[in-house]
Amino acid sequence: GHTKRIRLGVGVTSPVIRHPGVLATTLATIDELAPGRAVLGLGVGGEMALGPFGLGVAHPLAELRNSITTARHVLAGAPGGGYSPPGHALPARPVPIWVGARGPRLVELATGHADGLLVSGCTSAERERIVGAVRGVGSACELALYQSAAADTDETTVGWDEIVAVLDGLVARHRPEAIGISLVELLDGADPVDLVITAAACLTAVNTA
Repeated sequence: GHTKRIRLGVGVTSPVIRHPGVLATTLATIDELAPGRAVLGLGVGGEMALGPFGLGVAHPLAELRNSITTARHVLAGAPGGGYSPPGHALPARPVPIWVGARGPRLVELATGHADGLLVSGCTSAERERIVGAVRGVGSACELALYQSAAADTDETTVGWDEIVAVLDGLVARHRPEAIGISLVELLDGADPVDLVITAAACLTAVNTA
């Protein structure tokens, strides 16, 4: 069947591995196919993402800020941020830019420069701090709250039998614009199709009214 509200995008990909201009162009193309539903998710990435490529980032804050600037200009079809539109450039596409962040300075950057903040891999206390930082300054930055789920739990991960109740609580307390489930068991070689089916069933059961 056809969907009407599901957003399409990545959450998140590193502009260190792929140039932010290339990422913006890719999402602009998706937005042409599904107008108003594409989202560009950016995150500098840590050792797990960058290490296999022998990459590192000396100044992640500046890297992310510059990447957002470049992507904005590409999506607007306007020169700036190191971008000069060629004659065959795509027309402007209103693709929102979301940032994955947990640290205070990156969260502050997101509230001032991004359209949304993707929050995942957090303890409850960390999540409260981040949501408070965004809501407290009256930022227009939207929130997507992700909860990690797995059979083996820890301070950031709940069991599959708890996930719906936890997400219900997040929706009731914080009223985020989006929710999600981080599939941490993928790192242990679990079947991705089975995990996605399970997560989709759980998300469908969440009370978002």
